[in-house]
Amino acid sequence: MPELWKYDVAELFLTDPTSGRYFEFNLSPNAAWWSCEFTAPRQRAEETDIAFPDVTTYAELAPDGGWVAAMSIPLDLLEARLNFGETTKLNVTFILDSPEQRFLSVANLGEGEPDFHRPERFSPVKFHKA
Repeated sequence: MPELWKYDVAELFLTDPTSGRYFEFNLSPNAAWWSCEFTAPRQRAEETDIAFPDVTTYAELAPDGGWVAAMSIPLDLLEARLNFGETTKLNVTFILDSPEQRFLSVANLGEGEPDFHRPERFSPVKFHKA
């Protein structure tokens, strides 16, 4: 579902710093989701949305107005499209309290207007052996 960012949403950004390509996955409180692949900041790889039928989502609203959501993205999809591995960087962001909107980011994206499309500021993924 496009334009989820206009409402409350959790966002996951994954980037391959070698190629500069990155994915954005958006997940809403009702489990609606959207994704897009970019070749550079805000430069879509495809004009149309890419279908990922193996992605699954879950969401639940809490009585206090909060919400919990989860998304399962097949690892082979990320490896094939993004070269997912030890050089991958990520960021997790939230847009909350819509329509006023409060913007939260795990990575420090710098000053100025909120802009989550700053893959050069994303953090490395840390892998731990099980």
